Amino acid sequence: MRLLDLPFLPAWPPVIGPLGWVAVLLFAAILAGEAARRWSGTSRVIGYLAVGCVLGPQLAGVIDRATLVQLRVVVDIAFGLLLFELGQRVDLGWLRRNPWLLVTSVLEAALTFVAVFALTTLFGVRPVAAAAASVIAVATSAAIVITAVKDLRAQGQVTERVLLFTALNTAYAVVGLTLMFGWLHFESASPVLTVLLHPLYLLAGSLLLAGALAWVLIRLLRAFGRRTSFQFALTLSMVLLTVAIAGLLELSVPLALLALGVLARLVDRERHFVSLRFPETAMLFVVLLFALTGASLEFRGWAAALPLAVGIVGARFVGKLVPVLLLARPSSITMRKASLINFGLAPMSALALLMLDELMREAPLIAQEIAAGMHLAITILAFLGPPLLHYALRAAGEAVADEGVSR
Repeated sequence: MRLLDLPFLPAWPPVIGPLGWVAVLLFAAILAGEAARRWSGTSRVIGYLAVGCVLGPQLAGVIDRATLVQLRVVVDIAFGLLLFELGQRVDLGWLRRNPWLLVTSVLEAALTFVAVFALTTLFGVRPVAAAAASVIAVATSAAIVITAVKDLRAQGQVTERVLLFTALNTAYAVVGLTLMFGWLHFESASPVLTVLLHPLYLLAGSLLLAGALAWVLIRLLRAFGRRTSFQFALTLSMVLLTVAIAGLLELSVPLALLALGVLARLVDRERHFVSLRFPETAMLFVVLLFALTGASLEFRGWAAALPLAVGIVGARFVGKLVPVLLLARPSSITMRKASLINFGLAPMSALALLMLDELMREAPLIAQEIAAGMHLAITILAFLGPPLLHYALRAAGEAVADEGVSR
């Protein structure tokens, strides 16, 4: 129907397309993020997530599930840029100079896995589903960590170790879930070749794709120079190409993106990326990433899932805390700063949700056993993690005061 039956007037009620919802979501999220930062002193991420929750299908329904699917490309762009930047920040030379960092990271991830696995099996979850939950729990939110570090312009021992451990945890979690697909196939009585070759295909294929694209990326930078605008445009296009090819070949998108950043740094011996800083416009994708993450959170079955979710959060916190504290002195850091690092590793958000979604696609029956508890645990740490991370960076004296905060 048209207003007043005049052909030049728009139809009523109006039909808003995906671009319109992107505008609404972005506008509301930016305002909410700035309000949260200015008036409560907390992370802008809290405002972004809250707007997504309110406008998402679980509450107001302004952004429905079909729209979330249509906007998935925005998530891929933002998540790809953040994972690439995180991979660029991994200094393998630092690990060689201080091998206790790698020992700490491996033990922290291993104890987190064991603690969450033991906790979930106590709740009657089957071992294969408990293992999947434990692998997801290893991950720390790269999006929240990088956004907080940029937001606070943080630099120092705690900041750099949180970034390093976040990158390594992301790699452990993604590789772990990839390898778990063999177990999942075994549980579903798939052929032996599928059990053995599917994880190998995912792992090797993702790394080979990342290596090839990293080589192309550095060759192009070497040929066309170090202009920041060109670097950003080229990196963005390469991230999208990685997402597209990995999806086409059914490889692991997160693993390919993280490996792209790490391998690009290794190949970049002449430091063509020395001046790479993603411009402020790239943060618009990050705002949408968090808003869409908030809209993707599930609220159903929370009452029954609360004990399991709280248990997962507690087991994860202890699993990450103990190794970091025990190996603080060998890794050349004080106990106080080691405890702050543990607060910095608390956040979970987009990556954990993507891994849970991938598990739902590959093994829905197994994923259903942990879905409610994991969704609630991710939600708790998506909202609790950013303030804890901000506290850690400020308490370490590594954060620059934000002028936008009202005192």
